[in-house]
Amino acid sequence: MALNKKELKQKEKEIKKFNRQKFKEYTKQKNRKSVPEQEYVTEMKNSNNLIEFDNLQTYFYTDAGTVKSVDGVSFDIPIGKTVGVVGESGCGKSVTSLSLMGLLPGPYGQIAGGEIRYNSKELGKTVNLAKLPQSIHSKIRGGEISMIFQEPMTSLNPIFTIGEQIEEVIYYHDPKETKEGRKQRTLELLKSVGISRVEEIYKSYPHELSGGMRQRVVIAMSLACGPNFIVADEPTTALDVTIQAQILDLLRELKNKINASIMLITHDLGVVAEMADYVVIMYAGRVVEKGDVHEIFKNPKHPYTRGLLKSRPVLQEGTERLYSIPGAVPNPINMPSGCFFKNRCENCIDICDTVYPELIDITDTHKVTCHLYNERKEG
Repeated sequence: MALNKKELKQKEKEIKKFNRQKFKEYTKQKNRKSVPEQEYVTEMKNSNNLIEFDNLQTYFYTDAGTVKSVDGVSFDIPIGKTVGVVGESGCGKSVTSLSLMGLLPGPYGQIAGGEIRYNSKELGKTVNLAKLPQSIHSKIRGGEISMIFQEPMTSLNPIFTIGEQIEEVIYYHDPKETKEGRKQRTLELLKSVGISRVEEIYKSYPHELSGGMRQRVVIAMSLACGPNFIVADEPTTALDVTIQAQILDLLRELKNKINASIMLITHDLGVVAEMADYVVIMYAGRVVEKGDVHEIFKNPKHPYTRGLLKSRPVLQEGTERLYSIPGAVPNPINMPSGCFFKNRCENCIDICDTVYPELIDITDTHKVTCHLYNERKEG
């Protein structure tokens, strides 16, 4: 039912009042001089994990209402493994990674609840990144935890040379390193990511390099301080297939070399099949299915996962038109009742209209949120 002008104004007034309160709370929290350690020190549920997302909720407080970009996300990233996070645009993949990195655009974007547990080597303890003060978070970010951003041209500063930008990372986390030492480390990093003519590239500006070269530079920057965890947000999006394959080979080789864990964010299931040990399928800010890569590809359970796999181009099949999942991801401000995927699902049943499905165990490692398997379990 549409609201009249008076009701719309009243609603806008309520939203603004609510947002002001949230911004005030955020500012008060951020401006605290000293945060007691007990507020952010925690324990891992499983010692084999490097990172554990536990019921993470990340909201954006806008004039149109509260955008629940991530709403109760839970999954683990084991030590030395690659976890692929898959979903359409607007499913909350990148917001999950920005929550982890402490790069949300506050006060509009805030972590509203849940934990991101991280076993930090530098701090020598497990911390909840969702509650970690920025002064401590900034020491971990770029050092222990690094990120390969989605678009290399926008993540590199056009007015500084490649060498200056990589050296800045080293200087921030290792200020005692000499100028000559920083240069040598930078040249070695550029070599390690497969760049030749390193002296020339060191002095170059981003616009003088191709897309593949810029992506290698961004990877070199992420490796500058020897991280044990890398977030790769669509690392091959704007690259042609040949360069894409080279970048993936490079990531795999570097991961094995430094025994790092990788959170690989992508919508390309081919990349996931090649790179990931475990797969997390996200839809409308929630995890709808997760499991090891073989389980997800050989025995997908959620209708959304099956739709994503069905939409992949297959060379052997001579189909004229590629399959696409009907409809679009729902508006995160006004989520439908029941299952968020119900309006796009070919297997929708009555209960989907009213109740959001619980997480069902298919195997010890394979889990899905779908009423189809609840029905079978009850039957």
